[in-house]
Amino acid sequence: MIIVEIDEVAARVVRSYWALLLVMTVLPVTLVALLMSGQEPASVAKSRLQASSKATDAAPGDAGVSIVVSQVKAFATGETLLTRVLREQRVDRTTVKTAKAIEVTGLGTSTVVELSVKDADPVVARKLTDAIGAAVVREINASNQGSIKQQMDEIDKRVRELERKLGPLSRRAGAQPNPDIGAANERERVQAELADLRSNRSDLQTQLTSAGTASVVQPAVLAPKSDPTVMMSAIAGLVGLIGGILIAVVMEMVRPTIPGQRRVARRLGAPLLGWADQGPARLADTGRRVRLAARKEGVGRVTVVGAPGPLPASLVSSVASAVYGDETKLVSAKAAQAAKAAQAAKPRPESGAPDDEPGAPEGGGPSLNSGGSGGKKSTSVVRSGGTAVMAKKSGEVSPSEITQPVPFRQLCHVHAFEDIDPGAGDLVGVVVAVGPVTTVAGLETVRDLIAASGWPLLGVIATSRKITNRKQG
Repeated sequence: MIIVEIDEVAARVVRSYWALLLVMTVLPVTLVALLMSGQEPASVAKSRLQASSKATDAAPGDAGVSIVVSQVKAFATGETLLTRVLREQRVDRTTVKTAKAIEVTGLGTSTVVELSVKDADPVVARKLTDAIGAAVVREINASNQGSIKQQMDEIDKRVRELERKLGPLSRRAGAQPNPDIGAANERERVQAELADLRSNRSDLQTQLTSAGTASVVQPAVLAPKSDPTVMMSAIAGLVGLIGGILIAVVMEMVRPTIPGQRRVARRLGAPLLGWADQGPARLADTGRRVRLAARKEGVGRVTVVGAPGPLPASLVSSVASAVYGDETKLVSAKAAQAAKAAQAAKPRPESGAPDDEPGAPEGGGPSLNSGGSGGKKSTSVVRSGGTAVMAKKSGEVSPSEITQPVPFRQLCHVHAFEDIDPGAGDLVGVVVAVGPVTTVAGLETVRDLIAASGWPLLGVIATSRKITNRKQG
């Protein structure tokens, strides 16, 4: 059920708004391609840095690499560092623009990272990459080793002070014949402090060694130039397509539609009787199905309605032609008038149907179809925006052939809804003509008509194109 709903939603968006989606996809691609076609691709210089020589930094795997990359990126895009580098290299660039042009990526699970700088000038790109890499190395070393070295410097300073005191104390403590007992005690204290300081310095030296040292592994080199036009155009097209889908969804919420003729038939609970514009063979098959549906419901009159609105006369006439039979075709109103004039000029036969007999055409002979309710005489198959006449298919139709009787058949009269007389009280079968996309409001109009009239719904006739009611001159 969920798959069916997703399929219907996709069909509603694509079939109803394919032109919008096409424009929203092609237009951004074209604009981006035009904008970037005349631009020179920016140069990218890359260098590699050993962010830390500690083996333990690479032990956590991807998490450790992410930490190292983040640390290098934080140092490389620092405002103070970039200001100093740009001033030293005498490059006229803003720190904000330079920071956006810096990229740092990890290389596997090692502590070696790749620092890249993008710039329109390849010389500037290499200069900035080398300078920023060296500055980052200094900052990392200062960050990792600065506090340890400071402690070691303080210890060295204290050791030198104690060593200067130790000599005089030793001489006073060993003086003969009267050694200085206080000096001897002070000497012992100084010697103990010196031993502690030397031990602390040894520990700090071990920490300094294990802290690791950052260094530049590879100086800056220019990467091969790549044209980003294709990638940027693809991204622009994808963004435009997503925007078009969002617009289509909003429009579909405001004005919901039903995609596909078969879905309309399912919504109405009626069969799809066939197609009206896919060749004579399928049209003839559609006519036979309409006759079967009319016979099943016991109706002799059929009205073709749109969903919503009036239908073109040509569509209704073609359906009427197919419903009447395969050996007939439409004749223009001009030919029909010529046939009537020729028949009227002939003398009337003594034995024939009276003029006022229902179903008899002017001049005798059975009627091909009636023009409406109440036994009104007409030679038209359907009266919708003009008069159309049924005639045989063979060759050019002459006026005498138009008025010749055809083999007897229980006629099924087909009319546009506008030609139906609501006061006649005849039971009329309803056939709905729909295009590729039908609005829900139009479908509700058809349901209201069926509910108000009580007429049976025979089925749905499909057209492969949108139905438009053009006024014929």
